[in-house]
Amino acid sequence: MVDRMKVISTESGQSLVLIVLMIVGLIGFAALAIDGGMLLAERRRAQNAADAGVMAAALAKIQVKNLFTTALQRAASNGFGTVEGACSPDGPDCLVGTGELWTVQVSTPPRTGDFAGDSDYIQVNITSEVNTALAHMVFTGPLQTTVEAVSRVWPEVRLAAGHALYAATEHDCKGVWFSGTGDTTITGGNIFSNSDADDKNCNSGVQDGAGYVSVEDPHEILVVGTFDEGGSGSVTPSPQTGVPHDPLRSVPRPDCSDFTEDKGAVRINAGEIVSLVPGRYESITFSTPDSVVKLSPGMYCIYGDKGFSGNGGNVVVDGPADGPGVMIYLQRGPFNLGGSTVVNLFAEPTENVLIDPSGNDWKGMLIYVDPENDSEVKITGNSGSNYSGTIFAPSSDCIIEGTGDSIGLISQVICYTVKITGTAEVNITYDESLGYDVPAAIDLVK
Repeated sequence: MVDRMKVISTESGQSLVLIVLMIVGLIGFAALAIDGGMLLAERRRAQNAADAGVMAAALAKIQVKNLFTTALQRAASNGFGTVEGACSPDGPDCLVGTGELWTVQVSTPPRTGDFAGDSDYIQVNITSEVNTALAHMVFTGPLQTTVEAVSRVWPEVRLAAGHALYAATEHDCKGVWFSGTGDTTITGGNIFSNSDADDKNCNSGVQDGAGYVSVEDPHEILVVGTFDEGGSGSVTPSPQTGVPHDPLRSVPRPDCSDFTEDKGAVRINAGEIVSLVPGRYESITFSTPDSVVKLSPGMYCIYGDKGFSGNGGNVVVDGPADGPGVMIYLQRGPFNLGGSTVVNLFAEPTENVLIDPSGNDWKGMLIYVDPENDSEVKITGNSGSNYSGTIFAPSSDCIIEGTGDSIGLISQVICYTVKITGTAEVNITYDESLGYDVPAAIDLVK
């Protein structure tokens, strides 16, 4: 007969082992819940500090300040104070800060990751250790987390640099299209179509008119897709096809908040000579051959569906031809001046003159059509018409058409598509000094 007291004693010992294992397991789960939550919270805190530090470093780079110490200072203001030290390996591309339980490393170009070696990028890595509540009873070694943030610095550049005519569409037929009987001469810049259309019935660029298209040496006709030279006119030089896409840099939107007075819809009637001042307008329209619209220098913000339009008359900047100039911002509505209109418009030629409340400098910008506004832009004019400055309408189909002997643009035309038509000779001169520069910008890319 089995000794019952011995069996009970053995079972009691087994229960004790199970209870100990259960306690260890419960501690493990508690450690996972408590210390895992602490680790997650620390990771979020470190990521916020890394993001803030890398963006501060990017801004410091634009301002020609020490981006390394700026990043460490911003990390410190977010709870990660450090003492500066050398990276491993040491080098002018890197600075490390060491704190109580963390390190902050700043490098440009980044030493690791997708952007390693690219000097346009800045990298901040933070490695932080967490003081555990229970995990050390189950696991050996410290609990730590490492986060990364990367920013990009976009330098100030000329918008669509080198291109006198630029079509932004990526896939549409006839990104650039020459269909008139008048000749087109481009001086000082390229013709560029960003469209990759390459079907025999759908090309990136088309010349199907009777006039010639000439781009003066050393500049070129460049298309991402193919070019159809089906017209009776000539094309010089031969277009280069299959070139890489060249997307536009992001351009800030004009800030019209200083214009608190709504000047409403303005219509200029027969025989009137009207001087307008910068401000916020619903629309500006005219339709008679003997009216005159004088625009005082500054910004004109137009928000209505009729936009800035007219047929006949004269539209001029009220002032000397060497500045100051104007900028027409179309939040909605078209820019459409009929062929009999005589136009003399020029952008502000000098830096730090036409600056909006957000600090954007609009030197060189003549017509800005909001990217959300796809209304047509028609650049027309009788003999003697002149436009000077950048015409920026990235979502609009633009038509350049002259009905007299010639129309002149000392300009850059950037549109969704660009069509040149009509009977007049069109002369476009690209002068970089008179165009718009995209300001330096920063992005958080990771």
